[in-house]
Amino acid sequence: MAGHDMLIAKKAYDFSKWLLLHTGKFPKSYRFSIALRLENGVLEFTELVAIANMREKKSDLLHQADEVLTRLRILFRLSYELKFISITSYEFGSCQITELGKMLGGWLKKIEQVAENS
Repeated sequence: MAGHDMLIAKKAYDFSKWLLLHTGKFPKSYRFSIALRLENGVLEFTELVAIANMREKKSDLLHQADEVLTRLRILFRLSYELKFISITSYEFGSCQITELGKMLGGWLKKIEQVAENS
């Protein structure tokens, strides 16, 4: 396992913990819609990158993780616009999602380069 591959799994895990603490504060009327989808999304992303880290063929899992991250971005922004999270939390969470996206993109690019060279 390369160092940066493990780093994305750790960052996703840490972001999951942070986000789960925030979704518990959402209004009850949105607990089973937006909050639940955010929780499931961040957990799915964390699982996908952790499992991809263990597999030889990672590309499909990482592309799935990329789709999940896109859904997370949309739901997180919606949560901010509906005022379920503060601007400070939104800025922190957005930075985390952006960083995870950059790490994921770099990992995918590396895998594609290796596939082209072999």
